[in-house]
Amino acid sequence: MEKISNKTARDFLVNYHNLNGNGKLSGSDGVLQYMQKVRCIQFDPLNVVGRNPDLVLQSRIKNYRPELLFDLLYKDRTLLDAADKMISIIPLEDYPAMARIRKSTVDQLKDILTWRKSLGALDLLDEIKDFIQKNGPQPANKINIGENVDSGKWGHKKLSSAALDYLYHSGELGISTKLKTHKVYDLSKNLYPKEILKAKDPFKSEHDFIKWYLKRRIGAVGMVWNKNGGTWLGFYVSDSKVRTKVMQELVEEKELLEYQVEGSKEIFYIRKEDENLIGKPAKNNVAQFIAPLDNLIWDRGMIKELFDFEYTWEVYTPASKRKFGYYVLPVLYKNQFVARFEPEPNKGKTPLKIKNWWWEPGVNVTDEMRDAIKNAFTRFCKYLDAQMPSEKDLTFMQ
Repeated sequence: MEKISNKTARDFLVNYHNLNGNGKLSGSDGVLQYMQKVRCIQFDPLNVVGRNPDLVLQSRIKNYRPELLFDLLYKDRTLLDAADKMISIIPLEDYPAMARIRKSTVDQLKDILTWRKSLGALDLLDEIKDFIQKNGPQPANKINIGENVDSGKWGHKKLSSAALDYLYHSGELGISTKLKTHKVYDLSKNLYPKEILKAKDPFKSEHDFIKWYLKRRIGAVGMVWNKNGGTWLGFYVSDSKVRTKVMQELVEEKELLEYQVEGSKEIFYIRKEDENLIGKPAKNNVAQFIAPLDNLIWDRGMIKELFDFEYTWEVYTPASKRKFGYYVLPVLYKNQFVARFEPEPNKGKTPLKIKNWWWEPGVNVTDEMRDAIKNAFTRFCKYLDAQMPSEKDLTFMQ
């Protein structure tokens, strides 16, 4: 097993995620190239300075704008909203291979519907599909079939909405478009190529699927360890015993490579095809603002181990108990996290306002670092279609 320095591991992750400012990924083609590598970006509807997928992509793709992702999802349809690591965005071509994830998701939904006393939603499936076939794409608020139920705090109040959610996760419905955060549903056969929808599950056994899916999840992060955490959320990868057995099998087949990182007792894994990035320095003078659910920081424990950076997304933490703020973005400089900041909500055109900024303890703030962060704000404001922060808002840079 090869031993590498902590810096080499951090450089690898920065370069893997195109956070090094090399500008090689640009526009729609750049988004698709990045998605070919990671296969999954986690979705979240909260929008303070963009939703999580947009924040992920703005830090990696030159000249990124949210319209690029919208078009790839709902016009070109080369990307797809789907269950993966929670609700995610994946390449459409992965649809056949994800059949077992869809089945596991709807099986779980049946249990949830039973618990929420909403199992009657399953009696409405054919009626809802017929309604959409006759009336065209529909948002949930335009479909009032069946009764309302008391399904608890997090459940759907309308059985028809619960049925739509079930049909969507089964793959029978897709998202025609979105009106802000509201899905507009259509029959999948009206949205996606027949050869994609009719393609058979390519895996002969569950074991074959797990090997593919585990390696795919590793590719979403780049370098992982085999400890329970954010990287391993979801079906088939959360079982540590199964995961350990399959990862060892992939190591023996030389599909995965093992590394010992200086200063850590854990073993780290990368895919064989990414070996060329080991030892490549992340030397560009660049800063990036990182999304709260960014692939790079899915596993908070691993980021603490490698970067000595502790991050908690505090949106669901009561205000009185927050250490930092409601929606806080980490700041990456070269290969280290140097700060974090809380932006005010921005809808474009107006100056970006910074509510709070916190330098990490022990950071040596240099003129070179300040210049890189100012450049990051320039790119960030262009992505938001916002004006640069005022000089007053940038006094933390002094």
